[in-house]
Amino acid sequence: MSPFLRLQLLLLLGNVAFIGAWAVAVSRPPGWKWIGAALLAFFVAVRVGGMWVRARKFPDEGRSRRAAIFSTAVAALAVAMWLYTAFRGPA
Repeated sequence: MSPFLRLQLLLLLGNVAFIGAWAVAVSRPPGWKWIGAALLAFFVAVRVGGMWVRARKFPDEGRSRRAAIFSTAVAALAVAMWLYTAFRGPA
């Protein structure tokens, strides 16, 4: 398996963790704050960290770096939306 494919699978796993964190925030099972926060932290670490590792390992005229910056901004927005949902509660 190529390193690029492994990195893409890891980024996909980070997205799945975000979807799981969102489901936990909406359903609110016992211990939801800790579970949701752990899944959210995993999402940020894997998604943002993975994009910056990709930018460092596969430089291509700055395109990977721009993608990492964009991914960081989108992850920050996703965390803000999760926190808003967690504090406001499900609709």
